Amino acid sequence: MNEKLIQSSSDNSETDLISRAYALAFDPEVIPPEDETCMVIGDVPIASRGNLTVIQGKSKVGKSAVVSALLGAAQRGEYYSEADCLCIEWKGKATGAIIHLDTEQSPSDWHALVNRSVTRSGHHEVSERLISFPLVLFARSERLKILRGVMDKEAKSKGCIDCVFIDGIADLCTSPNDEIEALQLVSQVHALCHEYNCPIFTNLHENPSSKEAKTRGHLGSELNRKAFANIRIDKDGEGISTIYGTDMRKRDIPKDQGFCFGWDDTKGMHTFQGRAAGLKAAQREEKAVTEARKFWEPIFEHAERENIAFPAMTPKQAVEIEKEISGNEKDTLPDTMKKRMQKAETLGVLKKFDTYTWGMNQAGTAGKYREKENSSLQ
Repeated sequence: MNEKLIQSSSDNSETDLISRAYALAFDPEVIPPEDETCMVIGDVPIASRGNLTVIQGKSKVGKSAVVSALLGAAQRGEYYSEADCLCIEWKGKATGAIIHLDTEQSPSDWHALVNRSVTRSGHHEVSERLISFPLVLFARSERLKILRGVMDKEAKSKGCIDCVFIDGIADLCTSPNDEIEALQLVSQVHALCHEYNCPIFTNLHENPSSKEAKTRGHLGSELNRKAFANIRIDKDGEGISTIYGTDMRKRDIPKDQGFCFGWDDTKGMHTFQGRAAGLKAAQREEKAVTEARKFWEPIFEHAERENIAFPAMTPKQAVEIEKEISGNEKDTLPDTMKKRMQKAETLGVLKKFDTYTWGMNQAGTAGKYREKENSSLQ
């Protein structure tokens, strides 16, 4: 820890206060070390020593899954593992304490989160560097004191602190809407980052009705201003959560380039699903395939049943069958139907038999493999 930077709080006199300030005065010969990046997602820095990182999102969007991934990456440290940390990795030396304080979950959920972090780390047992506490049973006024005491004890025991996780920082104050209390809390926690030269991750809820990602009260506003990185988590209607950040000190992560994860029953936890752009494209493609099959299967089933234009048909034949099935008086133009058939071919729903006829393709591999697949079927 930097004893020159922050001395004992017992130095209360104005003389001591001014002396401490002068000890930090600019000196061209004393160059502070650059901020050391210690956590990344992909190749984007999300934490550095001496700084705050905010993890934010509305209720039940997957914040706890991200915390378990961060804990897993911290425990893994410099060692390689294929275990799933949602593309989050630790950078640099990993010899110090990892401190996790949970103020929100039940003892059972807290215990399960820490166990999942061990699974994500790729190790067979919890790291001896990790110390985790459930603080639900402690008063709000006691939790900051516990944080200070644990950081002091672990720094002395391990030699240094690698990272701290406050899973529910709003529970360290009486009210996140009290401006004075919020400013003091953020200032104190930020000072601890510098004193122990470690990143502190905070987990904070967004207001339920906010469309602008507004975190709770003055506490959230001050944390967002001070943070090295503001990591956002959103969840879509399909149950897929996206990690991204648009207020980052080093480099933003646009939502359409974010990191997506979702629940995996076989693994019993959330797992990485892909980058947002590719995943959303795959979802759009899957929807297009479903809609194309819904349109074409009745047409070819009718053709087979009536023993006409099967197994392949021209656009004109498809027009006639569609009209017969739908009962529409107005015909689809053959050129329009041809374009539909060509589109269905690119989706892998139809396959081309010759220059002007198409047949139904079996459900299966699609996307970028279709052209190769279709050519082998001709």
